[in-house]
Amino acid sequence: MKRVLFRRILLLYLIIAPLFFISLELYLSSVIKDTYISNLKESLIIQARLIAGQIPSFATNLDNFCKRFKENTGARITIIDSSGRVLGDSDEPSVKMDNHLNRPEIKDALISDVGSSIRFSKTIQVDLFYLAIAINQGEDKRFLRLSMPLHGIEKAANKIRLRIVIASLAALFIVILIGLLQSRSITKSVEEITAFSKEVAAGNFRRRLFLKEKGELAELGRNISDMAQELNIRLKQSEEEKLKMEAILRNMSDGLILTDTNGIIILSNPAIMNMFGIDSNIEGKTLMEALRKAELIDVTSRVVESGEATSFEIELAYLKEAYLMVTAAPFFVKDNLSGVVLTFHDITRLKKLENIRKDFVANVSHEIKTPITAIKGFAETLLEGAIDDRENAFKFLETIKNHSERLNSLVSDLLTLSRIELGDITIQKTDVNLDDIFNTVFATLRDKAGNKGLYLKKEISPEIKNIKADRDRLIQILLNLVDNGIKFTEEGGITLKVKNAECGMQNEEKKIDTQKTSSPTRNCIEILVEDTGIGIPKKHLSRLGERFYRVDSARSRELGSTGLGLAIVKHLVKAHGWEMKIESTEGHSTIVHLFCPIV
Repeated sequence: MKRVLFRRILLLYLIIAPLFFISLELYLSSVIKDTYISNLKESLIIQARLIAGQIPSFATNLDNFCKRFKENTGARITIIDSSGRVLGDSDEPSVKMDNHLNRPEIKDALISDVGSSIRFSKTIQVDLFYLAIAINQGEDKRFLRLSMPLHGIEKAANKIRLRIVIASLAALFIVILIGLLQSRSITKSVEEITAFSKEVAAGNFRRRLFLKEKGELAELGRNISDMAQELNIRLKQSEEEKLKMEAILRNMSDGLILTDTNGIIILSNPAIMNMFGIDSNIEGKTLMEALRKAELIDVTSRVVESGEATSFEIELAYLKEAYLMVTAAPFFVKDNLSGVVLTFHDITRLKKLENIRKDFVANVSHEIKTPITAIKGFAETLLEGAIDDRENAFKFLETIKNHSERLNSLVSDLLTLSRIELGDITIQKTDVNLDDIFNTVFATLRDKAGNKGLYLKKEISPEIKNIKADRDRLIQILLNLVDNGIKFTEEGGITLKVKNAECGMQNEEKKIDTQKTSSPTRNCIEILVEDTGIGIPKKHLSRLGERFYRVDSARSRELGSTGLGLAIVKHLVKAHGWEMKIESTEGHSTIVHLFCPIV
C-alpha cells in the first residue's frame, strides 16, 4: 500500500517546522536587539545628563574633558555648540572634525531635547549608536553626544541566535520525531481502516476491526466496524427476503408479471412460462413481444391512465384450450405510479367444471324427463279409461314399470356416484379371492349373457390367488364392466383375465416418463375385461368415464344404460388407488385394463 498520507504528513512537518523556527529565531533576534538598544539608550541618557552637569561653561576646547569621562563611561563623548561646531571629542581632535549640525541625532535633540541614531562608522568599520541631548547654559545651547559601538550587541545577538538555532534544531528534531511517530500511528490506523473497508466492500463481513489507537480514530474504527456488522445483518435480511420472494414467485401456481408504465416486463415468474408455453426469458421485452395478447397492452394502458385495478378473462387457444383470469393493478413507489402488476389465474378447470355442470344438468334433465314423460303419459291414458282395456292396460303398466325401474336405476347410480365423490363410500381393503369374485359376477350375469348366446369365462394365472381390494366395490366394478360388455357384444363373449404386470407401463406416455425419471417400476396385478363386441371408435376413448357420455346414445338407451356405469367404475378404481386403461378396436373388441399395485 502506498503510504501517501504518511508522506504528506512528513512533508508537512518538514516544511512547517523549519519555517516556524526560522520565524521564531528572526523574531527573537529582533526583540533582543531592540531591547538591548532600548536599555543602552536609557543608560546613555542617564550618563549624558550626569556628564552635562559638569561641562565647563566658557571653555572652547573640551577634548580633555571628553577623554576623561570616556575613561569612566567607555563611550565616545562629543560636545557640539548650537552652530554645529565640535567643541570637544574624546577620540578625535575637535578642531579637525566636520560640522555636526546636520547629524540626525543632533536634529532630533534640537527638536525634542533627546535624539538618537545608528550609523555605520567607516573609521572603525562597525555600527555605532549615537545619543544626543540638548544642554541649555544660559543663552548658549549645546549638545552632548555619546556613542557606543554595537559590535557587542551583534556578538550577544549572535550568541543568542546560535543558542536559538541549536535549541530550534533540537526542538525541530524532537517535534519531527514525535510527529513522525504520531503520523505513523495515525497512518497505520488509517491503513487498517482502509484495508478493512476494502474487505467489507468486497463482501467479507466476518472480519472485525480492532484499533490500538485511542480517541477519534478509535471511535471511527468502532463505528465503521459496527456499520459493517449492521450492513452484514441488513444484507442477510435482504438476501433472505429476496430468497423468500423468489421462492414465493417460483412456487406460485398463478402467473405474475410486473411491468413499467411503458409495458416493459420487469419481473415474471415460472408459472407464466408454463401458461404461455414460453421457453426463454421475457424480462426486458414488451407484453406484445412476450405474450402476443393485444388486450393485455390495452388493459395495462388503461390502468396506467386511471390508476385503478381491473379484472378480465382471456382465452389461450393457440397452444391448448385454456382460460385465464387476469387482474391488472397499479403499483406505486413513494406515491408515484411505477408500473402495473398482472396476475394470471388459470380457470380452465373451473370452466370445464362449469361446462360439465351444465352438461350434467342438461343430461340429468333429459334422462329423467324421458321416463317421467312416459310414466305420466301412460298413467294419464290409464286414468282416461284405458285401465278397463285389460290387454293394453297390462302393456301400459309394464311400460310404466320399466320406465320407473330405469328412473330408479338412474337415481341409484347418481346417488352412488355422489357418495363416492363426497367420500361417503370408503374402501375397506381385505384379501379377497379373485376366483370367488369372478364366480359371483358370472352368477349374477349368466342369465343375461345366456339370453344373447354369449360365453363368460375366466383366465387366472396360477400364482395369483388373492388381491387386496374392497370385495363389494370390486364386484360392483366388474359387474358394470361385464354388463357393458354383454350389452355391446352380439357374438362370442366376455373373458376375465388376471396376470402379473408392471405398474406405470400401461401407456406410452408413462413409458417415456419412466425413462426420463428412471423411477423404479412396481409389480401389479392386472385384471382384464375383454369382450368380442362392436368396439369403440378411437375418438371416443378419451371421453369414456364422463357422466352420461354414450358412444351411441340411442342404442344405449334401448339397452337400458344410464350413461353412469363407467363413471362409477372410474371413481371406484381411483378410490382403490388403481389405474384404468381402455383399449378398443372398432368392430372387433374392447379391453379394459385394471392395474392394481401389489402392496
